Amino acid sequence: MNRLQRLGFLLLAGIPAAAAETSPEATTAAPGATTAAPAEAALQLDTVQISGQQEPLAEISTKKLLRVPGAGYDPLRAIGSLPGVTFTNGMGSEPAVRGSSPNDNAYYVDFLPVGYIFHSDSSSIISDNVLEDFRLELAAFSPQYNNATGAVIDATSRSPYYDRRQIIIDASLLKAGFFYEQPVNENQSFYFGARQSLFQYYIENFLDDEDFEFTTVPEYYDYQGKYEFRLSDTEQVAIQILGSRDKAGLLFAEDSDAVLQDPGLSGGLNFEAFFNTQGLLWEKIYASGMSHKIGLSHMEQKFAFTIGNANFVDVKVNDFNLRSQFNQPLSFSHELQWGVEYTQKNIDYAGRFSGPPCDEFRTDCRLVDGTEALTGSGEPVINEYDAHIADIWQVTQNWTLTPALALSYDDYTSESFVEPRLRSRWQFRDQWWFNAAYGDHHILPDNFGQYIAPFGNEDLQQPTARHFELGLEQQLRDDLLWKIQLYYKQLDNLIVSRPAKDSSYPTLTEAEYNALPTYTNDAEGKTWGLEFFLNKNLSDRWYGWLSVAYSRTFRTNTLTGEEFSYNYDQPLIINAVANWQLNQHWDVGFKWRLQSGQLITPLADVTGPDSNDLYTPVYGSLNSERLPVYHKLDLRADRTFRLKNGRELDFYAEILNVYARKNVTGYQYEGADYSTRKDVNDLPTIVSFGIKVRL
Repeated sequence: MNRLQRLGFLLLAGIPAAAAETSPEATTAAPGATTAAPAEAALQLDTVQISGQQEPLAEISTKKLLRVPGAGYDPLRAIGSLPGVTFTNGMGSEPAVRGSSPNDNAYYVDFLPVGYIFHSDSSSIISDNVLEDFRLELAAFSPQYNNATGAVIDATSRSPYYDRRQIIIDASLLKAGFFYEQPVNENQSFYFGARQSLFQYYIENFLDDEDFEFTTVPEYYDYQGKYEFRLSDTEQVAIQILGSRDKAGLLFAEDSDAVLQDPGLSGGLNFEAFFNTQGLLWEKIYASGMSHKIGLSHMEQKFAFTIGNANFVDVKVNDFNLRSQFNQPLSFSHELQWGVEYTQKNIDYAGRFSGPPCDEFRTDCRLVDGTEALTGSGEPVINEYDAHIADIWQVTQNWTLTPALALSYDDYTSESFVEPRLRSRWQFRDQWWFNAAYGDHHILPDNFGQYIAPFGNEDLQQPTARHFELGLEQQLRDDLLWKIQLYYKQLDNLIVSRPAKDSSYPTLTEAEYNALPTYTNDAEGKTWGLEFFLNKNLSDRWYGWLSVAYSRTFRTNTLTGEEFSYNYDQPLIINAVANWQLNQHWDVGFKWRLQSGQLITPLADVTGPDSNDLYTPVYGSLNSERLPVYHKLDLRADRTFRLKNGRELDFYAEILNVYARKNVTGYQYEGADYSTRKDVNDLPTIVSFGIKVRL
């Protein structure tokens, strides 16, 4: 329940505004090329470019990710099969990348900021009918990306078709969708699609738990649309809309383990989050060679959460964003990239919270342990200003160097950042490349409750990170490439909650303890790792890739002196993915994943009961026990049927967790006295299928 209690304290201010889509390293030499010319390169050490238009060996195409077993036609969900990415044993909805928290990521769609990009079941909000490509920046990001210290996912949807009308209906066991696309004339076209989850209609039939009931069955929907005007062959304007909604509600029985262990949960919990984005995007290429992308957008977000009988959070945010990106070739060896960005966040919040301040540094975070009830409301306005500049410098025929600078300021924390970034790509011999990257980064966390009085500390500073990367890659033949990447991240000014009174401040009175700041910047961290990636493009009727990553990530709480492995520390992660074209009708594939078990904090003892018949758990060292190794095998088969009327029907079937591995994702303690420990397992063997009909 710790995660739910932390969510109860969350006051979202929204995902930070994105910067431009085009990146400085777009001029680096691609594998297979003997020279590096400014518009050819797509890959840097810290970047995985996912493209639906081409398939260079250093990249994984969108088409391939569509068919990764377990992804359900969702390329963004399939990023868990790439190096350095984990969804924490499949139980988290957003990816943790290279030892950072999912909360440290930034997400962009078509140059626009989005409220979130993954639903509660880890499926993405972007339809496979329109997703053209996406960029996964793992570290040392390009300078146009601000307000992130973990990773960046920048998704791009395609332009509407101008030569055909189409209607697509798709359905699986988890969701169903409708998509309509229509040219208006030779210079205008549009599409619109919407999807809704389906598991809410049958999930209760698979649950046999008397401890709770759904007051709101988990469900979600999303929609996406684009209307495009072609003003000329080199200029276009697009009107874009995007939105999503997730909600769920639980009511715990009064004699349930959850309520017996933490009476504050009596009354259950309810959650709802949604966002709606509208944007205008103008793109143009000039005769001089200069190009630009300018976007103007509005995003409405709503976050509402209730936990127990008296705790609630209700937040509404309206973001107004203006963003620009310019590229100007200066000579054969220099290309200048620059851009500016302005975001205004209008926040309207109200809440009451009586639990202790909670975070990833604290194990026992029961509502009943709260020492005060905090109530507040407000309408703060935050103005954020960002700018960047980069020089894509072709130093020699085989060496590209990109020095860059990112500038940021916001008037809420009144902090300014001048962050240098540097990337280098050197082809030192035929089919061999050496890469290096460095970058300073910062983030204003979206848990804005940490910054707002009375819930948080208005004097907090923004967490920062310093990224280093080195890489080596070789193309062995036309269809085979390997690469190795080494990275290190130093994390400073991390936010940590006030430690528990009994363990850290036993001599203080309750009033003196409550006067201490609820959150401070008294934590730091580091993460390092080595990743190996082997990719084979389609030949001899099959393709596939193998990734092996070894990494460690640590955090230090300077208030308590604790140094521990971080929640997302999973030293070993292995992914093996392959797909075979059996014949002209059928494709089959597999994905096998192995990763180190999740870290947990063991229960060492239980004291009590007290006068209220409440037992108190006593935990061991933070994250000092690791669950068993997690691994599973997924299979998939695809076929496209040509119908008599000329239409097509795509069919896929998946078997998840083929050999029925009982992967342990946690422990559940039963009874008011925590007397019985029970394994919490990941999903058993599941057979799933889906269809897509083009009308």
